[in-house]
Amino acid sequence: MSETRDRSAPGWPGIEPRWTSSAKTGMGTALNLHSQVWFTLSHGIVDEVYFPRVDNACTRDHGLLVTCGGAFFSEEKRHTQCEMHPLAQGIPAYRLVNTCCERRYRITKRVLTDPYRNVLLEKIHFEPLDGKLADYSLFALLAPHLANCGFHNNGWTGAYKGFPMLFAERDGYALAFACSFAWQKMSVGFVGISDGWQDVSKNFQLTSEYSEARDGNIALTGEVDLAGCGGDFLLAIGFGGIWSEAGQQARSSLLDGSRAPSWNTHGFGRNGKARS
Repeated sequence: MSETRDRSAPGWPGIEPRWTSSAKTGMGTALNLHSQVWFTLSHGIVDEVYFPRVDNACTRDHGLLVTCGGAFFSEEKRHTQCEMHPLAQGIPAYRLVNTCCERRYRITKRVLTDPYRNVLLEKIHFEPLDGKLADYSLFALLAPHLANCGFHNNGWTGAYKGFPMLFAERDGYALAFACSFAWQKMSVGFVGISDGWQDVSKNFQLTSEYSEARDGNIALTGEVDLAGCGGDFLLAIGFGGIWSEAGQQARSSLLDGSRAPSWNTHGFGRNGKARS
């Protein structure tokens, strides 16, 4: 267990927050009125996610970090070549294939909003191109910018009904970040100083499992259990007015998505049945 578990992250309030690239390659939402989530894509990752209106951004960006041993670090948005296609013509959901520029790994993911909940979902397959799965570690990084603001966000590690999640809240908005296979490690820190990117890029693993970062520019980081999931997993970002609502949204989507036998152009339907 890390010596820094159950401790507040140092470095308040973090570096000055900035928005991400304006060079968008895709935007999506559900084709109904049940979901109030919109998202944008660029450089092979999810950028802003909007809730509950299209003018209210709640994240800066969200991508993956990859390490192998103690000498290789790769950031999905900077160190891969991306191919992106809509799941079908006219459907605002996408399939992305991000191949490491050094040909070490490939990440394939389908990105869409849950048509019945306020959740962004990603179905991800991680494939080693050099070596075996056990050689790699994979980390999911999310930068909350709730209510269009990078400062004054509160983040912490916790659980919803016993299922580990990362949470953020600000001014009546909340998000929960969860994986279909429980996070191996979780940490929340101040961007540029104690966030997961700083830790993983220097140490090739999460060495500081900070439990909270308050009133600042924060980032949430979770380590994916690659051995447990075999390289196939779901990520969910759920939204709500309070943390428990966001957690319930995320957990319900993961349960529905994990039971679905396949994801087609319309995602998945109720009761775990794929929609045609």
